[in-house]
Amino acid sequence: LKQAVKQLFFLIGAITLNSLFLRKDMCSCRKGMQIRCNISYLEEWLKDKNLQNSSAKETLEPLSQAAWLLQVKKITDDDAKEICEHCTSLSTVQIVKILNSYTPIDDFEKRVTPSFVRKVQAMLNNREDAPQLMLDTKYLFQVTFPFTPSPHALELIQVPSSFKLGFLTRV
Repeated sequence: LKQAVKQLFFLIGAITLNSLFLRKDMCSCRKGMQIRCNISYLEEWLKDKNLQNSSAKETLEPLSQAAWLLQVKKITDDDAKEICEHCTSLSTVQIVKILNSYTPIDDFEKRVTPSFVRKVQAMLNNREDAPQLMLDTKYLFQVTFPFTPSPHALELIQVPSSFKLGFLTRV
């Protein structure tokens, strides 16, 4: 169950994040708040189902950081430094794409200046991360099955002749 929920949460996060990268109208402070609210609902659901210790929550971290990035102030050098320190699950390309796509909806919001984007990009230059923008929505996590040893001594088991496995030899 934990593995299925983790895969599902990854898919939710990857598709939503890819939509942010593809659609400028999704890159606003209001959408950031909406995404953060929805993530909170998912985290509450995990808590209600006693799955908060599963790694499903971590699969939403890039989306959570993107939502934070949409909501944070993007003006001063300190803002740029905070973005670099906080957005560790996002690649440089992804951060720059969100900043460039940011679209103010209300009058109190301001467009992100190209100089601010260059400042953030310069601060992130020494970071080693994947140059890809989009997340792979077809990625599958490895499925693991717990090992449960047999309570029966295998050397004492008799294989019925009806199985026609006479070629097997006991070791």
